[in-house]
Amino acid sequence: MSREHPNTVLSRQHFDELAEQYDDLFVSHMYDYDVTHEMILTMLPFPSTSPARVLELGPGTGNLTQKVLTRFPHSTVVGYDLSEQMLAQARAKLAVFEARLQLCQGDISQTVFPGPFDAVVSAIAVHHVPPPSKPILFHRVYAALRPGGVLVLGDAFQATTPALGDTYRRFIAEEMERRGVDTTAADAYRSRSGPSGGASTQVQAYLRWMQQAGFVNVDCVWKHFGRAVVYGERPADA
Repeated sequence: MSREHPNTVLSRQHFDELAEQYDDLFVSHMYDYDVTHEMILTMLPFPSTSPARVLELGPGTGNLTQKVLTRFPHSTVVGYDLSEQMLAQARAKLAVFEARLQLCQGDISQTVFPGPFDAVVSAIAVHHVPPPSKPILFHRVYAALRPGGVLVLGDAFQATTPALGDTYRRFIAEEMERRGVDTTAADAYRSRSGPSGGASTQVQAYLRWMQQAGFVNVDCVWKHFGRAVVYGERPADA
């Protein structure tokens, strides 16, 4: 068995500790959280009546999972997350969907996914995959999709320059202040909790890795400061 990457260990510890507070502490204070989810759902190409089989990378406490299962009431979801404590929160939240849902504790940077799936989705999770494993992940996701299947992935991304990153952070802080969102508790938690194991990169890297894995019609379909949603398709004849 291969030795775990240090980022993986940090991420598991971070989210196990945070799980019970995650929704209250972060979701309501996370910039563009719901918008990112809505863009992912919008890009899923099948009708609401489709019995689609969906793989979710890093479901966490199950917020995007709940939206997929509600928007597509004949769908099923298989999800993999590092943190068993986050999954415990998700299982409690999604108990009504139990027959359509399989949540597994597992490292998405190492898991061989039990395809085929009609779609793979993820929200604010893949940046926690260790940097050496990120390009390989897109190959394994491609292999898990049925021909014609799609990948729709939202994540946190680096700006193209440090100066632009500073500008984004200033704009976000100003917008949160205008909305009256108090981020004091979340900011204090980040200060005392230490690194989470995440290592974001630029959106262009995801698009390149998707194309290298074989995806077509690859694009960044939405971006706002450090949040973006990327999309790609496994060719119908591949």
